[in-house]
Amino acid sequence: MTLGLKRGIVELRPSSENYPTFFEEERARVQQALGFLVLDIQHVGSTSVPGLAGKPILDLAVAVQNAAQMDACVRSLQQLGYTSFGDREGWGEYFFAKGTDDARTHYVHLLPLNHRKWSEYLIFRDVLRQRPDLRDEYQQMKTVLTQQHSGSRTEYTARKGLFVQRVLADFGSLLPRSK
Repeated sequence: MTLGLKRGIVELRPSSENYPTFFEEERARVQQALGFLVLDIQHVGSTSVPGLAGKPILDLAVAVQNAAQMDACVRSLQQLGYTSFGDREGWGEYFFAKGTDDARTHYVHLLPLNHRKWSEYLIFRDVLRQRPDLRDEYQQMKTVLTQQHSGSRTEYTARKGLFVQRVLADFGSLLPRSK
């Protein structure tokens, strides 16, 4: 099993037993590059859920203390081969992609540990790991969306986001309360 998918394309591949190893290898590289700035690195996204088909791109959520430390991480991640897209969604998370446009292999989501999105990534992953019924429902929905939107990752992502929001609403009691 190899990683990599052309930018902008939606293609699902079966879950691989190699994903945890690929994650640990990249986690170690990122940890080494960022050193003391990193508070935690987690495997998120579809490749982090055993038995869930997904795009063959590993997602790493990387937590730092605050936004100033996010800026301090950019150059080190670029030296590892990541392209920085900054806060592309406008919600306080820096996004990075590794690989060429023809073969994206890794994404890094860099954000402060206390950011609500950090908790959401972990809760969604953990719910799908613990609830095979929801994992299978999510996979079925992604399969249909892939058929309908294979050439538009933006549309695919927006539509599957509705499922993510529903799961987070149903399991919202697990999220820390905003102050």
